[in-house]
Amino acid sequence: MSDSLKVAMLPAKEGDCLVVSYGNDSNKKHILIDAGRVWTYQNALKSYLTDNGLNDLELLVVTHIDRDHIDGMLKLIRDTNLNLNVKNCWFNTWDHLHGRKIAPPQTDIALEEFGAKMGEELSSEIITKEWNWNSQFDGGAVELDNNPIKNEILFDDFKLTLLSPDRTKLEALIPTWKVECKTAGITPGSSVQEYVIDNELEILGTIDIERLASEKFEEDSSKANGSSIAFILEYKNRRILLSGDAHSDLLVKSLRSLGASETNPLKLDAFKLPHHGSKYNISKELLGIINCDHYLVSTNGNYFNHPEQVAMARLIKFGTINSTINFNYRTEETEIWENADWEKTYKYKTNYPDYGNNGYLHLEFSI
Repeated sequence: MSDSLKVAMLPAKEGDCLVVSYGNDSNKKHILIDAGRVWTYQNALKSYLTDNGLNDLELLVVTHIDRDHIDGMLKLIRDTNLNLNVKNCWFNTWDHLHGRKIAPPQTDIALEEFGAKMGEELSSEIITKEWNWNSQFDGGAVELDNNPIKNEILFDDFKLTLLSPDRTKLEALIPTWKVECKTAGITPGSSVQEYVIDNELEILGTIDIERLASEKFEEDSSKANGSSIAFILEYKNRRILLSGDAHSDLLVKSLRSLGASETNPLKLDAFKLPHHGSKYNISKELLGIINCDHYLVSTNGNYFNHPEQVAMARLIKFGTINSTINFNYRTEETEIWENADWEKTYKYKTNYPDYGNNGYLHLEFSI
């Protein structure tokens, strides 16, 4: 196809690493959203960039500071052998939580000193690279404005409509920022360690979709997840919601401000489910104000056994009829939803990577 919008989920294990490509075959442009763990960069993302001749990024987004989103980004930004031109970078750091802007000095000497004072390793690296950092927000935080019109950010070829975070979610992270940074391995002196897969979930008993879907919804309490950058990406007649690990309440509030409702759901071509299919981030209300063709689930279930059965039951029960649930891994947690009886009853389909390509799945939409 000549002109298209493509979203590729790369093998980030329990995390996210998404590459969005758009445009004509002769002039593809690209956006990178998160980079999973160190393993992801070393074993998947770097080769994806080089094999596809991807030397320029229109936008690089670090949604928040959880390790399964940011580890690989540190590895990428420090790779001296990678010739990558990043035109714009979105990432909220300590100063942004406090509502301050970041305007780096102009001289090399001052720049070096300034980078050291930034504290977090990724922040210092962005300063050193001299990337355009949150420039669409004048160097301030990537955050929602009270005026919905100002949350629409126009680039040359596409539009982003910001949905998260807002000032309240950012400030809620302040008391735990240092702890979260240390956990993510981005404070000075802390190393980015590899991790061990611990995935011994046993699927027990019969799954009752009706019972699970009716379980009372409880909102995610993670302050780091609440600070996630989430947005709708529009390219011509196509629209994708990329939600990071954002909280459901803010996504709902932002979508309703755009006119979405149960009687007038927002039409989407794809929706990357927040927090890898956690039951604390996917509510009936959120699903009810979206009309979506493809749901994207990025996780291998490592650590937290995502996607959770309650979240998937809600999606199957309350999600858009005749939609497709796309998993980038075939695991114990994901393959149970490939059930002919359920698919017929609840009118949905499932899609998995080809055998031998676990972790890789992409969708391409013609324009």
